[in-house]
Amino acid sequence: QSRRSTGRASPVTFATDVCLAHPPECDGPDHFTSRMLPRTYALRSGRRVEHHAGVSVMLVSKHGDTHAFDWTNLLHWSSAMLYSSLVVQSNSFELRARLRAASAASRGRANLSALGRTLLPTIPASTSVVHCSGAESSGTPAYMARGAHSEMFALLAQSASLSIANALGIAAPPRPPLAICTPRLIHCFDGLLSFQPKGGSSFKDRLGRWNREMLLTGRMQQAGPNLLAAPFLAAAYRLAGSSPPAVVLPRPRRRVVLLTRRTQSRWTNRPEAVRELRAIATGAGVGFVDAGDAEALGRTNLPGGGACYAARPQLELWRDAWLVISVVGAHESNLLFMPSWPKAAGLLESTNCGFFTDSYSVLARAVGTGHHKAQQLNARGRQCRPSTSQDYNVLNSPREMDLRNDTLGSLLRRLVLLQPAPLATNATGLLPGKLHPFLAARQASRARAHWQRPAWQRQRL
Repeated sequence: QSRRSTGRASPVTFATDVCLAHPPECDGPDHFTSRMLPRTYALRSGRRVEHHAGVSVMLVSKHGDTHAFDWTNLLHWSSAMLYSSLVVQSNSFELRARLRAASAASRGRANLSALGRTLLPTIPASTSVVHCSGAESSGTPAYMARGAHSEMFALLAQSASLSIANALGIAAPPRPPLAICTPRLIHCFDGLLSFQPKGGSSFKDRLGRWNREMLLTGRMQQAGPNLLAAPFLAAAYRLAGSSPPAVVLPRPRRRVVLLTRRTQSRWTNRPEAVRELRAIATGAGVGFVDAGDAEALGRTNLPGGGACYAARPQLELWRDAWLVISVVGAHESNLLFMPSWPKAAGLLESTNCGFFTDSYSVLARAVGTGHHKAQQLNARGRQCRPSTSQDYNVLNSPREMDLRNDTLGSLLRRLVLLQPAPLATNATGLLPGKLHPFLAARQASRARAHWQRPAWQRQRL
């Protein structure tokens, strides 16, 4: 067995002539017990062995620092797929050199010139897989996740694999074949790329560290598109049967889209809130689209019963938006497909008082789009203090969207009036370090009153 790594602290591991053994039973979401084996040991094990030519890629998602490998959370899956793509793109020269050296060392025994399988070992073989029906279906496999089938998981995994093949300079099929966990099966590979699934923190946190490293080293701009993400996004659009933002120019160009939730942070007075938000947008000459609830976006009914979520409607809604207003939820992971700043203002995220997450600002930074955080004010009309943990009871609680006690309205007014809109704002509704609009107006009023006094009174003051 020959193992080659990109370096001491590299997040990417490249191994040749290696096998992966699945456990007797594919585990639940809190375990990952598949083991790496030398090919010689695997052939003597007496278990069924599948051989895969080319460079295969193993992709998993991970929550926090614990052994939580629940792949059904779209936020963590999106973060893992994007991170895996970006970290290979940013190390492409070194990885290409390793690949050439491994190919020469194999003396023609290994085929390392093409992409092999995309291995998803945390998805059990018992997972139901269908293809969405109707014209909106992209032909991508739809895995059962949290009560419904969705194309997004397979599409993001295949996009990551195609981006990795692009970075390595190897050939790839139009749709990379996927391999999920099959009990007691052993996969053997000519070459395998993996991303330390059992060690380290969550992929969302790894993505945040990657963002900071790229900014500090000057390999990513403070504002604007992240060119390293372009192959991943281009693959996703193609797999979904859609076109990238540069090809499609929606009318009107500045369009605000509202996307709410039925099952999380539900607005009990939604019709009234829609009227008020629409008035703010249209009053500034900006288009406004009420896209309904995220639970209905891209949903189709299967002939045998059940629901299936097609990827294309989701990608295209976010692709065509200048600004998306939405409550916190995994559906916000689709901000990956928004145009980069300053072509789009990005995501305006509405949060309940007492809930805080930086997950979607990390994703936005990684692809170069904007992120803005609005928050419900507390009973005293003041800004809620950020929670040290994510209180999901607060997140899931329905509430009245009262723009008088929320920074959402003031922040929307600012975004639609400024050209270009700022790249990021915090929960006060202004750029980080700025005052809430109410406090700023009060200070301005006091300043005007001060300078309207006679000079002798100002000197005494």
